[in-house]
Amino acid sequence: MVFSDATDDNGTKANALADLNQADCSDFIFTIFEYTDHTGHGSGFTPKNAAYMQAFHDADATGKVLLRAVESRESYAEEDWLILITTDHGGWSTRHGGDTLEERITFIISNQAIA
Repeated sequence: MVFSDATDDNGTKANALADLNQADCSDFIFTIFEYTDHTGHGSGFTPKNAAYMQAFHDADATGKVLLRAVESRESYAEEDWLILITTDHGGWSTRHGGDTLEERITFIISNQAIA
């Protein structure tokens, strides 16, 4: 088992891409991107916050880069990928962890059906 640590989202993306670009990449790749979390704590978890919305766009762009890396693997057609994208919490004002609906909303996206 290999753990690759990074100090920021760009480093996390680079580590994931380095793994995905190996013919014998890991069977399990787990990444955490902090774009929206850091921005939300700094200036607010709200779609009215332009910086927060830009963080979503940045996270989305990173996700696209990683998905393209998976799909461009030479052995992709023979591989069976389960890709999950999820949040660990929502946010309210500049905090999370409370009982408001905004703090408790999460989502999960999958490339395969989830029972």
